[in-house]
Amino acid sequence: MRKWIGLVILTLLGTVGETKEQLYLAQLQDWSILLAEDAIPSETYAAQEFQGILAQSAGFEIPILTDASKTEKHVFIGSSSAMQNSSVAFGIDDLGEEGFRIHIKTDNIAIAGGRPRGTLYGVYEFLERYLEIRFLTYDHTYIPRQQHLLIPCEEYRFTPTFSFRWSYYRENEQHPEFAARLRVNTTTHDEKLGGITKQHLISHTLHHYLPAEKYGKEHPEYFALVDGERKTEMWGGGPEPCVTNPDVIEIVAQNVIADLDRQPDWQNISVSQNDNDKYCRCENCEAINQREGTPMGSHLAFVNAVAERVEKKYPHVKIGTLAYWYTRKPPQTIVPRHNVQIQLCSIECCTLHPIDDPDCEKNREFCQDMKDWGAICNDIWIWNYNTNFRYYDLPFPNLRSISANVQYFLENNVHGLFMQANGNGGTGELCDLRNYVISRCMWRPETDSWEAAKEFCRLHYGKAAKTMIRYLTQLHDNAERTGFHPTCFPNPFEVGIQPAFSEKIFGLFQKAMDQAEEEAVQDRVEKASICAYRSVLETCGQYEIKEGTLKVKYPIKYGDIVETYKSLTSKYGQPRAEEWEPISHYYDILNKYTKQGVPADTFENKSWKLTLLPEENGKLVELLYKPKNKHILMPPEYRSVRRPFEYLTLEELGVKGYNHDAPKSFTMEKNDSSLRLVKTFPDGSELVRQIWFDEKKPDIVFFDTCLTHRGQDAKVYQLKVRAEFNTGVSTADNDAIDVGLKKEEWEKWIPAWQKENEAVSVTAENQKSEAVSFFNPRKRYGIMLEYDPASFENPEIDLNQYYPRLILGLLTKEVELKPAETFSCSYRLRYVRKAPKL
Repeated sequence: MRKWIGLVILTLLGTVGETKEQLYLAQLQDWSILLAEDAIPSETYAAQEFQGILAQSAGFEIPILTDASKTEKHVFIGSSSAMQNSSVAFGIDDLGEEGFRIHIKTDNIAIAGGRPRGTLYGVYEFLERYLEIRFLTYDHTYIPRQQHLLIPCEEYRFTPTFSFRWSYYRENEQHPEFAARLRVNTTTHDEKLGGITKQHLISHTLHHYLPAEKYGKEHPEYFALVDGERKTEMWGGGPEPCVTNPDVIEIVAQNVIADLDRQPDWQNISVSQNDNDKYCRCENCEAINQREGTPMGSHLAFVNAVAERVEKKYPHVKIGTLAYWYTRKPPQTIVPRHNVQIQLCSIECCTLHPIDDPDCEKNREFCQDMKDWGAICNDIWIWNYNTNFRYYDLPFPNLRSISANVQYFLENNVHGLFMQANGNGGTGELCDLRNYVISRCMWRPETDSWEAAKEFCRLHYGKAAKTMIRYLTQLHDNAERTGFHPTCFPNPFEVGIQPAFSEKIFGLFQKAMDQAEEEAVQDRVEKASICAYRSVLETCGQYEIKEGTLKVKYPIKYGDIVETYKSLTSKYGQPRAEEWEPISHYYDILNKYTKQGVPADTFENKSWKLTLLPEENGKLVELLYKPKNKHILMPPEYRSVRRPFEYLTLEELGVKGYNHDAPKSFTMEKNDSSLRLVKTFPDGSELVRQIWFDEKKPDIVFFDTCLTHRGQDAKVYQLKVRAEFNTGVSTADNDAIDVGLKKEEWEKWIPAWQKENEAVSVTAENQKSEAVSFFNPRKRYGIMLEYDPASFENPEIDLNQYYPRLILGLLTKEVELKPAETFSCSYRLRYVRKAPKL
């Protein structure tokens, strides 16, 4: 099916008139480039580009003229009266802003297109199509010497399908002349390079049109009601508005119109949500959302209302809004007005597999949303994600899915693509290669992204090319074997980056460096190798505790890998290792774990080994059942140095009455059978936790907590035990994992699970219970957590099919303490080799 679609795309985008005649490239050496006297800057630049690259390819330079006495032996760049009276004449009125035609005969060549970019893009197409030029990076254009090349005499016509093409890499922003060569039309207003497309990116703008600092104090009702409170401060740009408030609609509409008054030639403008999910839950907003089955209901009604007002003054302007996160799903009855655009965002999608892969469950909902939006809107744009925002320079295996996704968007009548990558990160993982691949796929959707990646390697990495291709192949094959469905925020293990594989790819890059035959190629391979160094840093360290301090040490064969990584990222201009933090932040993390260390201690008996971090709220980060060598929390192969103790941990949190992070540290004492943690709060109240073993019951870990209130007034307290257990399987299917809740008897907690469920989150409210368990029947292990029902209530669990974990939340009952009064609770944890009878 995909091959047939590709043939259709070729037919629609590029048409060729067949001929048997040919022209030797060498024949052009006594020709001239003929440019119209009224040529626009991009056409003049196109002639210069043609002249310069032809000279490097053919070995001779031909002059650029604006007038000629003869009618033959010309390369016409742009439409002119001379071209129209030549043997290769054609019209350009139907080519839009970027379409072009190429007409080649034995006596003349014409390359001309619509203004402002068609002719320039036509020149680049000619150079690629006939001279086999490849624009690889801003400082590396592959130009084979072609003195004996034969060029077919033919007519060729091309109009790009996507009118908005943004490959979001810094290389394009810093080198707009290179972006033009890749036909990325969103980076510069320079007329020489054809300027930018009239379509503006639809992005987060409501913080601009309804600024909280202006309206929040006097009109909190303008902002979202969340958890019973009007929020006037919020992350992600600012608070969301109350979109059903009539004043809000008028204010936003008038501010949009004011922006258009300053830019009356704009074709579209963004009116879209901020970058958080704290949308309004007031009665009016919620009524629409419930009726429409999505928070997009109230939001789209709001956008429609703004669009209606804007249209009265600016009927030519489209109002764009994001279908993103909580607004991705279209409403059941509300449809976009004729002057409303939808920019559909794929942030939840799996990046390893194509969006329309029928075997990738994670992408099914997006495909349904894409279909549903297409049924009610003919003006759809895409925001797609092509990097790991948490780890900009870690290997990211999505090169096999890029072209399939682009073709899927084309099939669904999408008008343009914003392919977001590490645009604020400078040098990221294979950013040169990725920019090349993404740009070529957007320009020609029939391009195979995997083949384009291999082509880049062959042309860019010299004698190291085969090893680089081998690396890419192993990276993708390995990721596909893991069974994970990584989004654009994956942890290393989710893309197959574990210690053994990191060691393997590091060796491949060392081999590639040895194979690189000259300094320029060595630099290219070295730049690409940063991802292998990052892989080793994240996954190959050994966590050692000596004298109460935990440090990460790397095998001696990697040398001083931290300093090497710092040197390489500095040399090749990488200001960030993740989206929101400068690279100095990651350097600090490396320094923290490799040089300074963090306070930690172990506590163990013959069955269990526990590791705790007293200065991180006493967080339990290792729970190893020694008889089976089974890690119940984070297994070593899942741990990464950037976030070593962020997931799959166990800790106790203050819900009411105290902040567990103020202070964050406990003092710790231990003996052979118990460990005691003590924390004192600013008002003198004291929290004491004790973890202990019973020699007669070595398979059980006991936890006791006692809180003594020493404030002057009575206070209500509540704490929460939060544990993330390693289940050994990514699932929300009750055939793959048993979760039990013990009331008077054990019972299956959620007997109604369905195999197709992506996630399960359930709270056992108002049910007296005394234990929770999970058991993996295939791997024959599990955990039972028992507790006193007089102290705890409303246990909650969370499972999903994308992570091998069960999140358990265990809340104590609220208790009011007077000065000097105490509250105590206890729970215990045991390893189980078989499931309770459910």
